[in-house]
Amino acid sequence: AVKSFPWWLVKLAAPFNATLREMVEMHYLWRLPVRLRNDKLVDILGAEPHTPLDSAVYQTLQGLGCLPAGAINQEAGEA
Repeated sequence: AVKSFPWWLVKLAAPFNATLREMVEMHYLWRLPVRLRNDKLVDILGAEPHTPLDSAVYQTLQGLGCLPAGAINQEAGEA
C-alpha cells in the first residue's frame, strides 16, 4: 500500500540534520505544481534540442559503467 510521506517526522528531525532542513525548505515543491517556461531559451537557441530517450538512457548507462563491453544501442547504432 502507498502511504503519504511523513513530513511531520522530517520537520521533527530537521534541527539535527542539514539534509532534512533543506527538505523542509523545499517542501512547497511537493505541494504545489511547478511549471517552467523555456521561451527565453528557445529565443537564444532557435529550436529546443531533444535527445531521443533510448540514446539518453544508453549514454547514461554506458557512462555509469552499467553496460557490458561492446553493448550496442539498437536505436542509434552506437557501440
